[in-house]
Amino acid sequence: MQIDVKNLTYVYSESSRDLSVKALDNVSLTINEGEFFGIIGQTGSGKTTFVQHLNGLIKIAKDKGEIQIGEFCLQDKKCDFKGLRSKIGMVFQYPEHQLFAETVFEDVAFALKNFEKELSESQMEERVRRAIELVGLNYEQVKDKSPFELSGGQKRRVAIAGVIVSRPEILVLDEPAAGLDPVGKRDFLSLLHSLHKNFVKTIIIVSHDMNLVAEHCTKTAVFSHGKICAVGSPKEIFSDYNLIESLSLDLPTTAKVVRELSKKGINIDCDLTVKDFVRAVKERGAKL
Repeated sequence: MQIDVKNLTYVYSESSRDLSVKALDNVSLTINEGEFFGIIGQTGSGKTTFVQHLNGLIKIAKDKGEIQIGEFCLQDKKCDFKGLRSKIGMVFQYPEHQLFAETVFEDVAFALKNFEKELSESQMEERVRRAIELVGLNYEQVKDKSPFELSGGQKRRVAIAGVIVSRPEILVLDEPAAGLDPVGKRDFLSLLHSLHKNFVKTIIIVSHDMNLVAEHCTKTAVFSHGKICAVGSPKEIFSDYNLIESLSLDLPTTAKVVRELSKKGINIDCDLTVKDFVRAVKERGAKL
């Protein structure tokens, strides 16, 4: 499903002149099916408010924009938000905030009980088993455990299992690698790519981690003060040094090295992933 957002504006506490805050200001963005899409920007730039509109957690205010996601027209009062939420899964920064049931099985099965009540017990069990195994957990070992007894990385996987069990086409994650150690982060991103390849058509991540965005995203939107100020590939975004500095954002490590080398007259043309950076450096060295 393609996501088309047009002229989206959102104001918190709009009725109060003193407390109102414009979180989104006439935002328009298209996210094509199949993207591994990154959304970056400083805290308070509107990133989370934007993604919470995508599955109706925040409703579009009257005459404040349009969102079309596949067959779903979100500004329409008759929009099937229940159907929409079965197609667009949301995982928040702190997955423990999404976990509530006494066992992992009950937590993961919750979406099915809401979206697919016609399933038999055996069908539901198979779907839950499949979702738990897809996120790399052993079904028999964790199904009867309390989700709150699990490690941070395991909680994150259970939270994702509870989202993908309904077979969404789009997965939205807010700061997906926050709090994970390097190994946990690597394994978690590997899981996301596996889901993207085999299961979820489009993945959208909100992140302050520029290395993560440069390494994993196919396209990126930059938010600032409720507006989108740039959209492009990570290479295009992070090669605009003036833009990144003006927004007080950090550069990914590969972009920093490319920039320093360019100051010495050594030009490296790469996509800013570590693998492509190493390739470009080797090719440059072979020519010297």
